[in-house]
Amino acid sequence: MTEKIPYSLAEPQPGARVRFQVAYVGSGFSGWQIQPNRRTVQGILKNKISFLLGREVIPVGAGRTDTGVHAKGQVAHVTVANEEEVERLKRALPGLMPNDIGISQMQRVPMEFNSRFSAVARRYSYHLLFRRDIFLPNNWQLRRPLDHQAMDLAARHFLGSHDCSSICKTSSLKPAGNVCHINLCAFEWLEDSAIFQIRANRFLHHMVRIMMGTIVEVGEGTRMPDDIPGILEARDRSRAGRMAPPEGLFLEEVYYPVIPTQGEDS
Repeated sequence: MTEKIPYSLAEPQPGARVRFQVAYVGSGFSGWQIQPNRRTVQGILKNKISFLLGREVIPVGAGRTDTGVHAKGQVAHVTVANEEEVERLKRALPGLMPNDIGISQMQRVPMEFNSRFSAVARRYSYHLLFRRDIFLPNNWQLRRPLDHQAMDLAARHFLGSHDCSSICKTSSLKPAGNVCHINLCAFEWLEDSAIFQIRANRFLHHMVRIMMGTIVEVGEGTRMPDDIPGILEARDRSRAGRMAPPEGLFLEEVYYPVIPTQGEDS
C-alpha cells in the first residue's frame, strides 16, 4: 500500500508528481537523509527545489544510503502544484546541482508513484581493489591475497529468502520481520579488482557491507564458505564478520513495475 505523504496546510494543493534519478559521490556527504548541520544529498535537493518553488519541498528517496556510500541510480520524487512547476524543475534543477550530484531522467509520473514504496527491488555493487591506488578511492583496497573460489561459494549461500538479522545493524531490526529475497549475489573477477553485485527485494541497514566483510573473511581463510548458512540461521549479528568500509558501495539501480509516465523525459 502506498504511504500517504503529509503536506503542510501552507502548501498549494498538490497536483503533479515528478520522478528523477540521482547520482552522487558519497564521500562528500553524511548520507542521503537530512541531518542537522550536516551536508546530505536529500538536504541539498530540498534546498534547491524549495528555492525554485518558493516553499519547502522535501524529496522522497528510494533508499537511505549511509555516510560515504555512492549512488548511480538513486530514485527520488517530489509532489508539486501544477504542470508549470513540473516544467520549472525539469528545466532548472539539474543545473543547480553541485559537482558531486547529478540529476537525470526527470519525468512526470502518476500521483500513486512513490520512489520508496513502489520499488520492488534494488541492486547494489561493491568494488574491491587488490592494490593501493590513491587515484581510485571508491574501492575497498585490499593488499593481500584472497581465495576467489571460496568467496564465490560463500556468495551463493546468500541466494534465496533468508532472515538477514545476522547481517544488519542490530538497532535496525524490524518487529514485522527481517526476511530478504536475494536473487543476484555474485562476483565479477578482474585482473586486480572485483565487483560484487547483489539484488534483493529489500535491504536492511548495513546489510551489504556486513555481507561483504564476512565474504572477505572467507577469502582470507578465517572463515569457510559453509559457515554462511549457520551465520544466517543464528539471527545474531555477532556471528557475522566485520563491516566493509562505505567507499566501495554503490546503489546501482532501483526497480519498479511498469509505470506509465506523463510527459517526456528531460
